[in-house]
Amino acid sequence: MDDKQFEKRMELLKKSYDRLEPQLDPEAVFTQIEKENEVQQEQENSLVQKPPSKWQKSAVWMVSIASVLLVSVLVSSYVIQQPVNLSSEEKALKEDEKKTEEKDWVERLTKKYNSKKEQIRRELSVSIDELNAFQFIKNADSMLEFYTKNNLRLQESDEQYLKYAEENVLNELTTPRRALEAIKGRDLIYDESFTVYLSYEQSVIELEEFYSGLLEPFQPLLKKSPDININKYPELKVIIDAANAQFMELRRDENGSFYFKADPINGEYRSTDINNLHPDIFGYFEYLEKGYLLLADDLRYTREETARSLKIIERTLLADKNPDSTAYKVLRETFENTWLVLLKGSPKYPAYNGKLHVDHLNFLRDVADGKYGELMKKTAETVIKELEKSNNSTTLTKLSSYDIWTIILQKREETTGLINDSDFIIVDINDQEMMQIEAVYEQYKKSDSETFINQLRPLNIVSLYLYAKSIDDKSLEKALALPDARLDSSLLDNVKSLDVVSQLGEYEGSYPMVAIRIESEQQNKYGRQFLVKLSKNKDGYYRISGIID
Repeated sequence: MDDKQFEKRMELLKKSYDRLEPQLDPEAVFTQIEKENEVQQEQENSLVQKPPSKWQKSAVWMVSIASVLLVSVLVSSYVIQQPVNLSSEEKALKEDEKKTEEKDWVERLTKKYNSKKEQIRRELSVSIDELNAFQFIKNADSMLEFYTKNNLRLQESDEQYLKYAEENVLNELTTPRRALEAIKGRDLIYDESFTVYLSYEQSVIELEEFYSGLLEPFQPLLKKSPDININKYPELKVIIDAANAQFMELRRDENGSFYFKADPINGEYRSTDINNLHPDIFGYFEYLEKGYLLLADDLRYTREETARSLKIIERTLLADKNPDSTAYKVLRETFENTWLVLLKGSPKYPAYNGKLHVDHLNFLRDVADGKYGELMKKTAETVIKELEKSNNSTTLTKLSSYDIWTIILQKREETTGLINDSDFIIVDINDQEMMQIEAVYEQYKKSDSETFINQLRPLNIVSLYLYAKSIDDKSLEKALALPDARLDSSLLDNVKSLDVVSQLGEYEGSYPMVAIRIESEQQNKYGRQFLVKLSKNKDGYYRISGIID
């Protein structure tokens, strides 16, 4: 406790003492007893003197003892009451100290926050109004208000909580450069690298748009002479220097207009700290730098450049352990849709022009050789073999983004994890569920088979297919599948009983699919799980089109 706090505590104690009610004075009690004894003695002297009796002596002793006991009780009462009064004052004092500490913490955090905010304003070369207009700054301001006003009293006495709150607030106040500088030369694991990416991503896009907008008055000058000496134009130099400090390069679009784009990995102003990130994270940075790889139904970049980007993205798709995240799903959909265009051909890079283009065939061979990653190698090999036989490829014609997704799942070996994914409706195959499947089968036998199957959802189609296999109903198995579906090559063909199945999971996304999970004790014999693909027949109704072990 410092001098200031000590003086404050003493002042409060003095005020508390002044407010105390007057207490009993023990000396006054003894004085009063002596006076009463003198009066009694005078009265006794005025009376006829008689020899004192035993009971009179006893009475005197009893009165004396009673007086002493009375004084003891009164003094004890005073002593006992005194701590209660002090305790209430101590509570008031502690409450006052707590409010003072709370106020000090808020003032200290706000001072740190404002100091860092001013540093960022200078780093970005913007005015205070421009700084406060950024959404990432507004988000940081909101977090500061949340912890200092709305939420503080919930945990104000918890030092760990206050430290956590301070770190959260100050970490929210960042820029792309500061996000990567936070690495500080440490080799990061994947999860730490993903945290850095999220910090980097929250401000970089907004700053790219801001600095690109500031170029508008200088567009005629830049278009006329892209290699101008910016030192002759101080305002333009400030803009370019500030953008370069955030890893942004000056680029030119297809219309000849200039804009800024950050590239912290391969760009001219790349960060040296980027080498300490886990390499599996670079797919997210690549997508952030490239943006959408497709423009309408065509490629935004060259075919080879696009394929190289997809190779980087592939590594992240296979490594990321959080496939439920929005960032992962965006990356996965970009990968699927772009590979579909690359393999099938596009207006810029057509696959066929009466016959297969030689350059497209050469591209397919590069894919099959693994030049652009591992995931599409086998598909490219199959397409090339079919083209060599008949100058036509059924695999290429039927290829969908759904097929590419299932390839990702197979490579990740994560159908076990994905059966618990929030995108699936999970059904446990217990006795009650088996009875329902049998009831569906009995309804099927009493109905027009084609019409009845057309009304089933994918999960019911697969469960009925499994039941048909268990009772060896070949006609039903055939009716539930597309005519060209090859199912006998799957290990699922060995499953002859629903007892070995533990769960079914129906995917609710764009592609109809049902996951079949095998009971753990049966997995050595049948495998862990299967993915059943469904496609629409010529009449527009779902049927089983394939099974992936």
